[in-house]
Amino acid sequence: MARPTANMKLACLVLLGVTTWVFPGEALAGDPFEKVSVEEMARFVKTGRAGRSLEQLVDSSGWTKAELRAGLQKSYQVKLVSLDRFLRSGTGKKFLDFVTSGYTPRSAKTNPSKALRSAITKDASDGSISALGIMEALPVDFSVSGNLSICAQQVSVSSQQRTSALSFYLFLPACLHASQNVR
Repeated sequence: MARPTANMKLACLVLLGVTTWVFPGEALAGDPFEKVSVEEMARFVKTGRAGRSLEQLVDSSGWTKAELRAGLQKSYQVKLVSLDRFLRSGTGKKFLDFVTSGYTPRSAKTNPSKALRSAITKDASDGSISALGIMEALPVDFSVSGNLSICAQQVSVSSQQRTSALSFYLFLPACLHASQNVR
């Protein structure tokens, strides 16, 4: 009988789902935000310069750099009370559950809807929200945990744009702005 090789051992571990214990650096390899900090996103919005990981996200997003920079910093006027009322309503809770179904906190102890609602209301405290502002206000690190869904399902965008992690943020403030008076 042949001795197991390192590749055979790795293949067995992968099949058993053990790679997250054995190779923690690879556990989130599919997470496009894993190596991109909020500070790097802010620098990109301000200067247009992106590190390698963010550059890969930008290149695979289906958007131009100019479109992303404009969209991430675009500010929407909101009324904090109305927005908070929407987010706490039955419709708002369904909305938060929908948008966090593929994008959740890295900590299993954190409720994704509550964490995102917290970031949204914190960013909205000055009467406006933006994608970058929501990112900066997140109380915990989030990661891609499944198929992302943009909140604007009726918007005509390419399949590449529809599934882009950056599109999630591009559309979120616009959807919140449009929904702030829904109960």
